[in-house]
Amino acid sequence: MKHKPNILLVGFQNHLEIESMPNISFAKCQNKTQALEQLIEIDFDLIISKFTIENSSAIEFTEDLEGLKSYFAKIKNKHFKLLVLTSSQAEEVLCKDNKILFYPDSLDLESLITKLVDLPREVKQKLHQAAIIDFKELFIRVDNNREFIKGVMTKFFKVWKSRIEDIQTPLSKKEYNKAKDAAHKLKGVLANFSMQKARITIIDLEKLILDQDQDAAIFKLSELIDEIEKAKSFMEANQDLFKN
Repeated sequence: MKHKPNILLVGFQNHLEIESMPNISFAKCQNKTQALEQLIEIDFDLIISKFTIENSSAIEFTEDLEGLKSYFAKIKNKHFKLLVLTSSQAEEVLCKDNKILFYPDSLDLESLITKLVDLPREVKQKLHQAAIIDFKELFIRVDNNREFIKGVMTKFFKVWKSRIEDIQTPLSKKEYNKAKDAAHKLKGVLANFSMQKARITIIDLEKLILDQDQDAAIFKLSELIDEIEKAKSFMEANQDLFKN
């Protein structure tokens, strides 16, 4: 079986979009001490860190990581990579000067992660191809009746939260069959609207409900909500595409 990559996120308070990536395990901590403790216990393939972690910088963190690698060199090899997310040009310059791998936090991180960690080919392809809304596929699906599908999707975005509640309510009561049925129905709607990222997320949600993993399913449901909200904004930002 292919190894499931482990990624450690350091210094991030809020949920990151990349945490919804399938076939990757994510762990989080808030400071260097917590990070080093986790790295001693767990083998991580990639560490993604903010440039500033509480009262220290990525430069100091890199020195600590090199020390950890040296400590374990004769016992157990540590092959993790460090990627620092930068928020300013000054931080980028410091990373360059200290030969630290960095990436601006304003850019899409998913495509870079697929290059830095060893994912199965089919997972890389799925992530690469997934779109918020695949308009080309959508318009083919409705024989280019753009005004019609615009009306249908507009109605959906007025009521979609009730569809989430149809999943959320039974899930909170551990009524897994009801939650699965509601998720399955919504999955069909998302597929019909070519909302690819949301569809991938709800497929993962269905699996978690089938496994009766309530905590993980509730978290995945929150990711689904994010993806549908993105799709709504994406549609609103691309109204010109619905003109025949």
